[in-house]
Amino acid sequence: MAIELKEVTMSKKIVRADNWDGKSRPSDDKYREGYDRIFGKKEQEELDESLKQSIKNKKERKRNNDK
Repeated sequence: MAIELKEVTMSKKIVRADNWDGKSRPSDDKYREGYDRIFGKKEQEELDESLKQSIKNKKERKRNNDK
């Protein structure tokens, strides 16, 4: 059984990969830094604050609906 290699051209550079699905992402530090730069990192404190605010909003909506 022969393994078929695919050629992918990326900015004048030919990359050869076997069984590459075209969707895989490199898992190196450069990729993570770029991802964090684009999408940002939420700290745990920000997430906790958001959860508390959501709970307050839900309670307030429930009180307003009960009136």
